[in-house]
Amino acid sequence: MRKLTKATALLAGICAAALLGGCTYESGPKSFASTNFGTKPEQTTTAQTESGAEWLKTALEKAKTDTEAQSYWYKGHVKNMILSRSTTSMFNGAVVNGKGYNVDARIAAQPYQYYRIDDKRYIRADDYWLTAKEDPLAFDVLAGFDDWLPFMDGAVQLPDDKVYGTVCVPFQLKMTGADWLKTSKSTLFEPLKKQLGDRPDLEYILNESTIKTTFWIGKEDRLIHQYETWIILPLPEAGTMDQQVLFQLFKYGDPGIHIKDPEEVEKYLLY
Repeated sequence: MRKLTKATALLAGICAAALLGGCTYESGPKSFASTNFGTKPEQTTTAQTESGAEWLKTALEKAKTDTEAQSYWYKGHVKNMILSRSTTSMFNGAVVNGKGYNVDARIAAQPYQYYRIDDKRYIRADDYWLTAKEDPLAFDVLAGFDDWLPFMDGAVQLPDDKVYGTVCVPFQLKMTGADWLKTSKSTLFEPLKKQLGDRPDLEYILNESTIKTTFWIGKEDRLIHQYETWIILPLPEAGTMDQQVLFQLFKYGDPGIHIKDPEEVEKYLLY
């Protein structure tokens, strides 16, 4: 998830900035939105047929090797909330692994488009396409998912659910930011980790934070069809801040997926 888009990384940076800068919003109780998270375990769990780690390993392997899994549509959002204030960024597009992708987004209400095919990259500003000068946009919907593998043996299997008509087996896990830092080799929290020695309140934040992640994996095709992560961070003397990331991957292998040829963009290039 952290590599989903540059915007996602930016939002994570905003989250860290809020922690380091200090907010002045009124404190208050915080809970997750109405999802499976809010119900009792005995109401949401089902007979565990296999470990969540095995299901995720299979899904990630198939994403690399299964011919039908090399192209797909995606859509989703990243939502940041501080009490009643929220900012939502929306994303949708298509991916052809090894070839390219497109991103249509609204980030903080501003339209954003990015397009890559092979080594060519373009960004749309207003009504013009420009050659992207920055490093390639880190976009791989499945990148970073292996960071969850060390935790997935502790995931709880939920009752079967459907995502766009596909029957899926959801697996859900819960941890703190401190748990993540202790076990994961990911650099997701590296900026905060570097601050722990000088900021004891950050250690409190990590210990008291809550991370809940759910993967919906196809019961038959064993591919990831949806994932959701909620992160709730306490802000000492300032309430809480939470972030929701929810994405759906669908129509794997759809013959209608087309990443336009560079010539279709280049004729509109401003420079």
